[in-house]
Amino acid sequence: MPLFGARPPVEDRERQWIEKMLAWCVEQFGREALQAEVLTPTPSFFPGTYRGTPDDVLEVVDLVRAHLRIDPAEIAVILYDGRPPSRPTPGTTTSGYQTVAGHYSVRDGVGVIAVGMDNAPDPRRVVAVAAHELCHHKLLYHGAASTTEHDHEPLTDLATVFFGLGIFTANAAFTFSQGSGGWRRQQLGYINQPMFGYALARVARLRGDHNPAWARFLDTNPRGYFKRAMRYLEKEPGPEPPI
Repeated sequence: MPLFGARPPVEDRERQWIEKMLAWCVEQFGREALQAEVLTPTPSFFPGTYRGTPDDVLEVVDLVRAHLRIDPAEIAVILYDGRPPSRPTPGTTTSGYQTVAGHYSVRDGVGVIAVGMDNAPDPRRVVAVAAHELCHHKLLYHGAASTTEHDHEPLTDLATVFFGLGIFTANAAFTFSQGSGGWRRQQLGYINQPMFGYALARVARLRGDHNPAWARFLDTNPRGYFKRAMRYLEKEPGPEPPI
């Protein structure tokens, strides 16, 4: 190996986990799901005018639901202001998972996601939140995964990449915003941008796409990690994960 050979943007244990769990996703959901179209922040996927109203947020969530091929009868959406809904109490909900910007639970046989209206000004963040919460549904509702697994939340983030929503979740994983108190760091999600970059590159390779057009929609940092991962996979791919 050359001294300055291509290196992945992640630690070896993170790389192995990503490859293992992407292989698991293929086993659970099939290669057809792996080949699903990658959503981009363009009018072809999100037509019309977005003003950040509750109806707008609900429409964006429904577009993500349709992309994930979730039966609308299986899911309900709640919008909230301020603090997220409290965790479900035993006996009223069969499962519950709360994240920094939303919440997923199952009530009376229906998956319920709650999305905070503080996300509403940025439709891309709404997509990221909806992607994560709806991927909870994909993983949990039919029993593919369990909330008892220690890596359930990171797996849910990884599933957003597998199902073609990774541009939004990778870009939202680490952002800066400016308020009255100056700049502040915001993190959304449970895996970091280097891991998102490697996961996106691995998915691109598994799809047989060595120069995906959708990569230009990644923000500067995740795009850099993605390019670094692609260089690594091109030069030193090693054995492909068992698919």
